[in-house]
Amino acid sequence: MNKEKQIKIIYIIGILLFILFAFYAYSSNVKEYINDSIILIILLSIIYFLRKQFNLSSAIFIILILAMASHDAGVFGFYSNSPIPIQYDHFTHFIGMFAVSLLIFNLFKKYFSSSKLNNVLILIMVILASLGIGSLIESIEYLGFLKFGTGPGLLKFGGLGDTITEETLRDIDLIGGGWINTMEDLIYNFLGAFLGTILMYVLNKNASKSKTM
Repeated sequence: MNKEKQIKIIYIIGILLFILFAFYAYSSNVKEYINDSIILIILLSIIYFLRKQFNLSSAIFIILILAMASHDAGVFGFYSNSPIPIQYDHFTHFIGMFAVSLLIFNLFKKYFSSSKLNNVLILIMVILASLGIGSLIESIEYLGFLKFGTGPGLLKFGGLGDTITEETLRDIDLIGGGWINTMEDLIYNFLGAFLGTILMYVLNKNASKSKTM
């Protein structure tokens, strides 16, 4: 099976996955995740139609879909009852920016050269570009909170099963809770972007060495 056909199949499976999330959100009456699923389908479609510009590989596409799906899995209440040892919100920010950094790296990798300084600057640009997308997501979340308040989903503050209300949110902010949440998100964004960028650089460097042997 050629690369183009593989990516097309992955795209179709991804669309079906988010449709299933939307149906589950509807049946469980957590309808905010229907909107999130629609947004993720649109993002997935944009990435698919720009696949040549991103030099998209099957592996990176799968990681991107899984990263997106990790957010939609919040419909199961994971944001308040994490199925992993760390807070689920931290995980979604980490894996999200990890996946984004892989995609952005492919845009910049043609500019790598034998110059170490040039390569370091490109790596910094990839990390900063990834963090820029992470900051944009934080801004969207904030604007969503101003419009829709607290609750589950991308455009509200808190997650499914959380006990956050407008009243408790004010109490949280008194001890810096709002700031703490935002800064922790940005820190995990950085960790994901940094690891993804370095991993891609090492893999591509090893691949280049193999070709010259």
